[in-house]
Amino acid sequence: MKMVTNFSWTKQWYPVTPVSYLDPSHPTPITLLGKRLVIWRDQEEKWIAMDDTCPHKLAQLSLGKITEQGTLMCRHHGWCFDSAGKCTHMPMLRDEKALATACQSERSQVIIYPTQLLQGLLWIWPDSSSTAFADSTAKEPAVMPEDQVEHSGNDWFMSEVPVGYTVSVESSFDPSHAQFLHEGIAGFSPERAIPIEHFALLGEISGEAGFTLKHSGYNIFNQDMDATRQFIPPCSNTTVYKYANGKSAWFQLYFVPTKPGYCKQIGKFILPGAPAKRNFWLKLLPKYLLTGLQHASSYKLSNQDLAMMHSQTVNEAVEEQTWQNSYFLPAVADFGIVTFRQWLDKFAGGKPAWQGVTAAAFPELSDEQLYDRWHRHTKHCPSCRQSLLLLTKIQGFCQGFTAISGILALLLIVINFPLKIVLIPVLLGILNLLCFYRLESICHRFISSIPQRGLPVVKLY
Repeated sequence: MKMVTNFSWTKQWYPVTPVSYLDPSHPTPITLLGKRLVIWRDQEEKWIAMDDTCPHKLAQLSLGKITEQGTLMCRHHGWCFDSAGKCTHMPMLRDEKALATACQSERSQVIIYPTQLLQGLLWIWPDSSSTAFADSTAKEPAVMPEDQVEHSGNDWFMSEVPVGYTVSVESSFDPSHAQFLHEGIAGFSPERAIPIEHFALLGEISGEAGFTLKHSGYNIFNQDMDATRQFIPPCSNTTVYKYANGKSAWFQLYFVPTKPGYCKQIGKFILPGAPAKRNFWLKLLPKYLLTGLQHASSYKLSNQDLAMMHSQTVNEAVEEQTWQNSYFLPAVADFGIVTFRQWLDKFAGGKPAWQGVTAAAFPELSDEQLYDRWHRHTKHCPSCRQSLLLLTKIQGFCQGFTAISGILALLLIVINFPLKIVLIPVLLGILNLLCFYRLESICHRFISSIPQRGLPVVKLY
């Protein structure tokens, strides 16, 4: 099939991060379509996106800082840039005329990109042409209906995984895999799987508007369900499950191509109804800690996805064949995969249009690289980072209290206190030591899925 590219990958709105994941006091580096960008907030509280390269000596601007004047300063030599990408200061130029000339030069400018905030996400239009800002106003981002946003009490979850964009999006149009790949989680089981009997396209496939699919259930629990999956290019999949009892569930997913072999996945699940009541004691804990612990305990399902999709990405790189020749898709359940691949081939050149980088064969990663939670999620998520810092501090307190308890027990023995009294600091020390090791295990969950002790093998099932 001949590839055509009337779909522009750069003239699109991409959700690059939940706003809650950003720190307004520091610049944040991101990668989009292979292009390295820096995000920062100016004095007017507007989020700015620009190339992450200082025109002086090509240092990363994301390593810099935001000044009191509301500019972004490069750490290398102190060059400062305003929200329009114009250089405003070069400390090594004292002569005002020379400084003005240098700052007015096009060579001292940094390219900026259109941004906007919608539904708790920061969106970027990664086109560097002179008409980018005008073009961006003619297209709306693929957001959820506003009435569904009202039902959403939970924040967005974001993770950047070592899996390509194509495989990531394709998997979201393949619902039948859940019964097998996620066996043992949320009631999924091969024994409960049923064949999808109906999977069809609603309307036509469009380069800009994408497509909408409708399908029936795939397990004994949702066999009476009607599901719709709408793909709005370049990265939105809005899935709605409607059940016979009138209940429904929404799944909003975004798959943002960051660089070859990597994809940023942003998602939110919406289940209309009264929010679940939290335990009284849990209410006493900081919200960020509850969120962090929830994130840290939910990696098993995503590890299963990651393992399978990574193996597929590696095998596709070795095959060197078109998907039509390498895939065998005989079931109705495969219709979603075929439809997405057809859209990609017919309108978008078969793959993302990488900017300034060349896609190479993706290497097979070690388990340490594949199941690295720090780079995948924790370093991006403020709740997980704060939780890790708090737990580390408590761990340090436990360690110190254990030492103090031991010293106190020795002193009581020396001055000949009764054994019952001596046992008190001993037991407290043992208790704190156990807490220390338990906290060490919990802290490790934020860093890696590889077990801290024993065999370095990730248990997927």
